[in-house]
Formats: sequence, structure tokens, C-alpha cells
Amino acid sequence: SRMMNSHKGSYGKVLMITGSPGMAGAAFLSACAAYTVGAGLVQIYTASENRLALQELLPEAIISCYDSYDDSQLSHLLDWADVVCIGCGLGMGQISEKILKNVLKNVSCPCVIDADGLNLLNGKIELLNQCCAPVILTPHMKEMSRLINKEIPQIAERRFSVVKEFTEQYQVVCALKDSRTVVMKEGHHPFLNLAGNSAMAKAGSGDVLAGMISGLAAQKTDIFDAVSAGVYFHACGGDEARKKKGSYSVLARDLIDGIGQCLKNAEERL
Repeated sequence: SRMMNSHKGSYGKVLMITGSPGMAGAAFLSACAAYTVGAGLVQIYTASENRLALQELLPEAIISCYDSYDDSQLSHLLDWADVVCIGCGLGMGQISEKILKNVLKNVSCPCVIDADGLNLLNGKIELLNQCCAPVILTPHMKEMSRLINKEIPQIAERRFSVVKEFTEQYQVVCALKDSRTVVMKEGHHPFLNLAGNSAMAKAGSGDVLAGMISGLAAQKTDIFDAVSAGVYFHACGGDEARKKKGSYSVLARDLIDGIGQCLKNAEERL
């Protein structure tokens, strides 16, 4: 519940490390989703050329930019954050790789790794062992295949045992995205999402999910609960969007509108 006597700091600060040059859309979708689920303050750390677009798309966000790798700037941002989300549209260049390594080494709050963050871990997954903070991974089937060096049919055939082994080995929360997403953490009963629909199969949908999970985690929600709730709300937002636009025309931004409507409906029932 939102407290009567509260302010933006009451609902957490999210640092979105997103958006390589030309990928402002991924930064916008993830940051907007974090705000939509209730986060109090979102700061986007992105390539300089994305600044103008993001200031126009989401004036509510703080925009911090880089042209080259800056260790001290990144350390300051990590100290500021209650949750870090890294990877949405981040790119695969040397700067992105240095940023990810710094984050995993120095982050002290929950860290959501998605998209290019996962791609950068390909072949370097031992970097997860350097991180002392809670880590959430949100791979789709192909990203999971690259991470663990298994073919997609092998994963699909025994996804529960595959994700269970993975989360036990690396001590992470994993949301394996598919038409029926499964969320696992060692010591917790798995969460299997049954909501959602094929209209959500569009570019940017994963960025929205990463932002939602980050926004929920920033509000001091239990990490496993934040991931599970984020997956479910995301799917419900997709169901709401399909009601309005049908199966073909839903865009990732429509999921955010759908999520807002779902949360409003739920709040009115309290």
C-alpha cells in the first residue's frame, strides 16, 4: 500500500544502465515500466546521443550519460541506487563489457541483468561469482541456451530441472522467459506463470519486464516475490492490451498502459 505520509524516496531509486547509441527505446521502455509499477525515482545511465530523445520521451527520469568508460561516475551511481537494472539495449562493445564487470564487482543492491547484459555474460558466467549482491537474470530461451551451452530443445524438455540446477549453482533468481515463464530461486517453490498471450511477442516486451521487476524490487519487496509478481503483472498487462488492440497490433508500450490499468483495478478491489 502507498503510505499517506511518503515521498519519492519512500518507493526506491532505480538505476537503469541501458541504451547504447541508437537504442533509446529500450531505455525508455524499461524506465517507464519501473515508474508504472510504483518506483519513486528512476535514473537512466546511457550513451550521450540518447539524452535528447529520453528527455522528451520520459521527462520524469534523471538522465546521466557517458561517452567513454568512467569508473568514478559509475561507482557514484551504484552508491545512489536501491536497485540496478543493466542490459536493455546496452550493446556488446568494450564500454558495455567494462560497465557490466564493474557493476558485478561493486554493486551492493539487487541487480537485474537482461538482454545484452546476459549476452555479455556468454562465456564469462563466472563473473556472477564475483557479485555479493542479489542477482536476477531474465533470459529468454535462446539467451539461456548460450549461457549454459545447451540446445533449446534440451532446455524445453526439462526446463524446471535445468533452471533449478542453474539457480543452485550460481545462487541467483532466474526468470526463464517463454510462453509459460518459470521463476526459480534456491529454497523457494517455483512460480509458473499462466497469464499472457501471443500479442506480447514483440520487440521491447522484455525491456518492459526488466523495468517492472526493478521497480517492484526497489520498493523493498522480497526479491523472489518481486520477480514473480513482475512476471505475472507483465502478463496481465499483455492480456489487458490485447482486449483493447487485438492480437496483432499490441506494442511494448501498450503493455505499460495495460499494467497501469491492471494495478488500478487491483487497488480498487482492496
